[in-house]
Amino acid sequence: MRRHVKYSFMRSSAFIITTGYLLIGILWILFSDLLVAVWTEEQAVSAAHTYKGLFFVGMTSLLLYITVNKFTKKERVQPKETQEADQLYKAVFDNTDDFVFIAPVPAKPEPLRFLKWNQSVHNRIGCTADGFTLVDLSSDRYKEEAGEQEIQMHENKHVTFDWEFSGRNGEVIPVEVQSTQASISGETMIIAGARDVSAYNEAVASIHQLSYFDRKTRLPNYDFFLRRLQQVPVTQHRSVITLNFNRFRRIHETMGAETTDEVLTGIAQKLKLVASEEEDIARKTNDEFLLLVRKSEEEAGELIEKLRHIFQRPLKINHEELFLSFTAGIAWDGKGDTDPEVLVQQADIAFSHAKRKGWAYEVYRPGIEQEARMIYTIENDLHHALARQEMFLMYQPFVYGNEGATKGMEALLRWKHSSKGLISPSTFIPIAEENGLIHQLGRWVLHQVCREIGPVLQRHPDWTAAVNLSSQQLEDPQFVDELYEIVQAYEVAPSQLELEITERTTMQPDVMLPVLRRLKEFGFRLSLDDFGTGYSSLSQLKELPVDTLKIDRSFIDDMNDKDANLAIIKTIIDAAENLNMKVIAEGIEEEEQARELLALQCFYFQGYYYSIPKTMQEFTWGREA
Repeated sequence: MRRHVKYSFMRSSAFIITTGYLLIGILWILFSDLLVAVWTEEQAVSAAHTYKGLFFVGMTSLLLYITVNKFTKKERVQPKETQEADQLYKAVFDNTDDFVFIAPVPAKPEPLRFLKWNQSVHNRIGCTADGFTLVDLSSDRYKEEAGEQEIQMHENKHVTFDWEFSGRNGEVIPVEVQSTQASISGETMIIAGARDVSAYNEAVASIHQLSYFDRKTRLPNYDFFLRRLQQVPVTQHRSVITLNFNRFRRIHETMGAETTDEVLTGIAQKLKLVASEEEDIARKTNDEFLLLVRKSEEEAGELIEKLRHIFQRPLKINHEELFLSFTAGIAWDGKGDTDPEVLVQQADIAFSHAKRKGWAYEVYRPGIEQEARMIYTIENDLHHALARQEMFLMYQPFVYGNEGATKGMEALLRWKHSSKGLISPSTFIPIAEENGLIHQLGRWVLHQVCREIGPVLQRHPDWTAAVNLSSQQLEDPQFVDELYEIVQAYEVAPSQLELEITERTTMQPDVMLPVLRRLKEFGFRLSLDDFGTGYSSLSQLKELPVDTLKIDRSFIDDMNDKDANLAIIKTIIDAAENLNMKVIAEGIEEEEQARELLALQCFYFQGYYYSIPKTMQEFTWGREA
């Protein structure tokens, strides 16, 4: 292109100069002799012609100088521009981060061989003096396809494809390749540019991770779980399990977000220990996890039992032991035609039912939604139960020795609904704990117990009245002061009020122990109810400021049939004696049970064998109040 411009310029300049020279020459010839004749004398004609010739030669030389000088000056400018263009091309070629290769278009039987490449190729891939083919550049898994790809580059003017190069240090470099064919110096060349897409692939993977995986636990999230559930073949069993960890919110409130994250990680690790390769785990919300089990309903229940066993062992976080328990719901799809979201919803319904009942887990069954609606109605009515005076107290005495001498009583809250009749505490107490009404009910019970039983306790200084407390009441910072004001108002000695807590309450010792110790400072007695169900261990008893242990009735029921239960009861009694604690066995329904316990040095009993729960007026000591 530059040569064409140069020669065109030369033709144009030569024409102008030649034409000018021709015109000047003709004019000179025509008029120079006349001028000489006019301006000179005859004798000087010869000299004039000489000067005329000299002038002509001088003018011709001047014109020739101008022409040659202009031509040579242009020739000097052209190589400089060419050199600058070559330098710019080389700078761009060698300093781009992309890989650039140039190869002549080969004859069809011959492979495509790149003979030129930029600095990026040299730095990251390496090269040989005689060039290389696409096969030489490719990673191991792409080598077999390289030959076919070379044919595509050969036969098509523009080609774009994803590939992998093998780097100088053995690294695999994912790239996007674009090739084109262009004519260079009259020869058709294939120019290939390859861009490293490692960062792009990492960004895509990161977006996928954020979209389908939980950041804290690294488990799949709810959306990914639904996709996996959809992919299960209809020929396979599939069960969905919802796991919700109890009182998880209190861990966050008392220990902070960092500890909560560590607990979540610990939960995920424990779940992975139990789940097999055929089972998928996901985190749904804060403390709710999902399991996809490709098994039957019964096998899903067995899996939950394994999980309960593994969570009986505490999580060790920051040198502290945290005991966790969960409530679960199971939904089983035997035909494989239930919509994934519906199946998860059924598991949630089963979980909610188990939570209200206080069960470890529940299996979804048709009709359970109606029960849920009934519970919703009960929850609404619970807000008005105290105002309508539907709540009342019953008492069950606990006795000493075989003779059955009364030594106190346990207050039991009952609800007689105006239209539904008696509603079990196992139904409405969990609802009250869930919606926060437990605080209002708890205050009413404490006032009512002190009002009804206060005079009885004054007549029997060695008796105690037991009142069940919820862990939510203990977490209220005003509770201890309010309780002390109540007993003072009714002139009840704090030592005659025994506050029953469950083993589950002790699962957060850093929160509960300061409250329990403060209650002890005020003189209240503490009783650990349902001992032996798995949350507390005998080694932990020495840390708890309790006065009484109540052996769970599940051990009493099978005491005569199972030697293991008898051994556990004996161990509990011995440990309590060493710690100077009183032991009460609850759920006594037969005389034989009482005799066995007396032989084991347990002297306090409670159960239907001695008395069913009654209102205060039904007891002799109550009518005397």
